[in-house]
Amino acid sequence: MMTNNNMSRWCALHTAPKSERKLMQRLNAAGYTAFCPMQIVFKKWKGQTKEVFAPLFPGCVFVEETTGVASFVASQHAVLLVDAEGKYLSVCADKAELPAKFVHLLK
Repeated sequence: MMTNNNMSRWCALHTAPKSERKLMQRLNAAGYTAFCPMQIVFKKWKGQTKEVFAPLFPGCVFVEETTGVASFVASQHAVLLVDAEGKYLSVCADKAELPAKFVHLLK
């Protein structure tokens, strides 16, 4: 369902906390387009402040909607998020506006 050259339909995946990067790498290695928006967070360890990258939506990764992605996701111990009607939560957007549209979808 392409509406524009830059627009794609993205599905939201739920995975275990702190495994977003690993799932994104596995999806990309399998030929799917995956995206996990990151943010810079300052953490304190042993009196030192460190700058680390953390997911904007913990436990959530986005994957471009294609055939066969649901079966691959299930094999990776992750699930596609669905709405109350049982349809996959999906957003038609480019990567830059994907986080904002997803937040709007969850309201």
